[in-house]
Amino acid sequence: MEEQQPSTSAPTTGCARSTGPDLRNGLRNSLRNGLRNDLRNDPWGDLMDQLLDDPSEEVRRAATLRTRDTAALWRAAEDVPAVRAAAAANPHAPADLLAELADDHDGDVRAAVVRNPACPPGLRQRVAAAHAPSPYTCTPKH
Repeated sequence: MEEQQPSTSAPTTGCARSTGPDLRNGLRNSLRNGLRNDLRNDPWGDLMDQLLDDPSEEVRRAATLRTRDTAALWRAAEDVPAVRAAAAANPHAPADLLAELADDHDGDVRAAVVRNPACPPGLRQRVAAAHAPSPYTCTPKH
């Protein structure tokens, strides 16, 4: 009769890793409850890409900062200012998208373009020069 060797594997807890709708809904709720920063760095890029169309502006903004999907960034450029600024801040934004966002009427969007490490130096200089305060601006004296 053979002697049984003790098991070297860890005991199972009965908890399986879920990857279905429950996981997506749980993560979506976590985003809405203030855990955006932790989830922006998650390895599940597909989930983040699904959140790009979420009804919540905050969720779309957080997902836009994280996505690598260029088409999604172009769609985000048509959204509200906070989401456009997120597209402008995304380090994966292509130069032609950054050039378009550099002319945005919202100053936060333009500022995000200038701060983006992917922004070409010439574009950064053009935006900074175009929106620098004029030294010839007169202020009325009272």
